[in-house]
Amino acid sequence: MIRILHFLIAFTVFAIVTVAITALLQEMIFFSVFVGLPAGTIAGVVTFIYLRVKNKGQ
Repeated sequence: MIRILHFLIAFTVFAIVTVAITALLQEMIFFSVFVGLPAGTIAGVVTFIYLRVKNKGQ
């Protein structure tokens, strides 16, 4: 159950970061989604790993 919660939190972080960066860079870069997707993926993976490591200590 905790693993599903961690995944949902990481997915939410991924979605927020991807949309935010894509929206911020939309005026400057034509294909801003190519910057937003990798940034969101990295943020989501880092969040998931952080939550798993933090939970392992408990």
